[in-house]
Amino acid sequence: MIRNALIWLAGRLGPVSLRTWFSTIRLRWVGGAEVHPDPHRRRAGIYVFWHQRLLCFAYTHGPYRPRILVSRSRDGDLIARVAKGLGCFPVRGSSRRARIEAMRGLLAETASGRDFGITPDGPLGPRHVFKAGAVYLASQSGIPIVPISVSYGRSWRLKSWDEFLLPWPFTWGVIHVGGAIAVPRDLDASGLETWRLRLEEVLRHHTQATDERARELYLCGRQLRDL
Repeated sequence: MIRNALIWLAGRLGPVSLRTWFSTIRLRWVGGAEVHPDPHRRRAGIYVFWHQRLLCFAYTHGPYRPRILVSRSRDGDLIARVAKGLGCFPVRGSSRRARIEAMRGLLAETASGRDFGITPDGPLGPRHVFKAGAVYLASQSGIPIVPISVSYGRSWRLKSWDEFLLPWPFTWGVIHVGGAIAVPRDLDASGLETWRLRLEEVLRHHTQATDERARELYLCGRQLRDL
């Protein structure tokens, strides 16, 4: 009862708090054709980002109703409530049976014209290890995978399994969007593993490059209103 009440309260206050928090951060965008968060201005994509950086995606892309995969864990209950309050459409799944149901739910949404947001190392890691769900979704749907990351001028790094990042209020941040990656259709198990490893390397490199070049990317980036 207490847990349900806390989740309800977080679902009410969390979105307001996050919008207020992130509204103080000077965000700039850099990337190619998939950089704008509104899928009506481009083709839809399966955006992949490490679990430690999910807050920014929920804030920036939430108003455009992305479909996001959220676990059925206790943490997932909280994340789903907050994400829904930000505008996201959560699809739940974590156990083997729930993952199958969740993938069916994601595939059912591929005709919506909306983006998908997946943390491929979630919900419990290992950190920065790319799981096959996003690859399977891309292979079955034909929707490309788009790596995305964010770096901040100053942030806290929590002592959690994913080293979760919380930006300082009033800092700056850069959202770095990579090029869309087309995954071959109807991959078999061997093909899924090959592409899983390939995309893991892509997202690791993209995230590292975002961190190492954060100030440079920020200076050449644009505000959302200028995209």
